[in-house]
Amino acid sequence: MRRELSPLVPPGMKVLASGAGQSLPVVPWIAVLDPDVTTTAQEGLYVVYLFRKDLSRVYLSMNQGATQHQRRAGEKGLRGVAQDRAALAVLRNESNLMRKHLSDEALAGLAETIELGAPRNRFLPCGYEEGNIAAIEYDPTQLPDEQILRADLTRFLALYDACVAIKREVLATEPGLIETTAESEKSKPKFKPKPPAFRPKTPADYRARMKAYLQERKPRHEALLNDFAAQAKSLGLIPANNAHPCDLTVEGQGKHWLVEVKTVGVNAEHAVRDAIGQLFSYRHFCYRENGRPDPSLVALFSEPVGDALVDLLMSLGIEAIWRDGAQWRGGAPTGGDSLLAAAVPPSPNMT
Repeated sequence: MRRELSPLVPPGMKVLASGAGQSLPVVPWIAVLDPDVTTTAQEGLYVVYLFRKDLSRVYLSMNQGATQHQRRAGEKGLRGVAQDRAALAVLRNESNLMRKHLSDEALAGLAETIELGAPRNRFLPCGYEEGNIAAIEYDPTQLPDEQILRADLTRFLALYDACVAIKREVLATEPGLIETTAESEKSKPKFKPKPPAFRPKTPADYRARMKAYLQERKPRHEALLNDFAAQAKSLGLIPANNAHPCDLTVEGQGKHWLVEVKTVGVNAEHAVRDAIGQLFSYRHFCYRENGRPDPSLVALFSEPVGDALVDLLMSLGIEAIWRDGAQWRGGAPTGGDSLLAAAVPPSPNMT
């Protein structure tokens, strides 16, 4: 499952499957996790395929880690049945709260409840049922075609981003309303003091500050960068990620590209705005102020950002490239040197 599903999700997303050779689960599952949010299905939020105990149904579910809730109930001194009941109640409340904050459009046609057919004394299956925020139900004997299944998964990955954003906002604005964190404890970054205010007076000040500043790059960001760099290298181009503070540069065919890498969250506009600002900033301070020729500018995204934002980027002379399942797609300004054309073999499915 990891081998088959991983190419269909954004780079850096983690695919986990339940069970081991010695212990098969009552309810089999296949989860897709954002490692910036959680590294385990026990905590945080994630998208998961859940199979009913008798395998007569499978659900694509936006869900949350039940074990985290059970552990929190234990920290309050509860044990046994009382601990499980308290955890399930919190799961139920948090699922209801998330649905309340999601738009009607986001929830259109999705199921509020799922039935896994497991014994009621088994905590985890009950936890999956109560932790369900929204789901699609499939009959394994009459599955829709591949295109629909992939579209459903893409929809739920967008729902995932929305749920993470909602939970973070509720935790920040209404403390105490949600008992668990938005992320897994394991994925939380260690506290770092804020750097001093940055107000460069000269280009030299800017370059010195950028040389000393260590950027925090998360797993999904690094996976996207590495995947594209490997693709470019396979066609004879020379990628480099050591031109700090730039994410990536690519050389070849007498051309030079400056690439800014962005993972796309619930609002693609934020990623696009950040990419525009950083590309223009780096072009000015790292190229023009150093007497170097302008590079061709490229914004590389973990998923599609929408036609309107691609048009915006191209109007500014920036090529947009994004990951779409296992494919790379993009849009380049007219007359520009396209990195996508140089780095990716032509495909009849490519735009």
